[in-house]
Amino acid sequence: MEGTKRRREFEEALRNIVAKLGREGQDRIRRTYVEEIGQRYDLNPEESRKLFVESRGNVWKGELVESEEEPGWEAATLESAPATGMSPEDSSV
Repeated sequence: MEGTKRRREFEEALRNIVAKLGREGQDRIRRTYVEEIGQRYDLNPEESRKLFVESRGNVWKGELVESEEEPGWEAATLESAPATGMSPEDSSV
């Protein structure tokens, strides 16, 4: 049960971060950043990457950028961000 809660919290955090990136005009999120976010929810890097990829279409839309240096992806380009997430105005509430 605790693992499910952490995964949901991680997904919600991703949703907010992707929305924030979109508001800031950024169209890319690094794999290492996804792993850092996962660490906050006690997820290992592999689980964080897996959940991020699985959330494609729900939390984010775009393409994975393959890594030239190591196996897997190094970033994701964000084609659109969800309409959810805290705006800078919300942070003072």
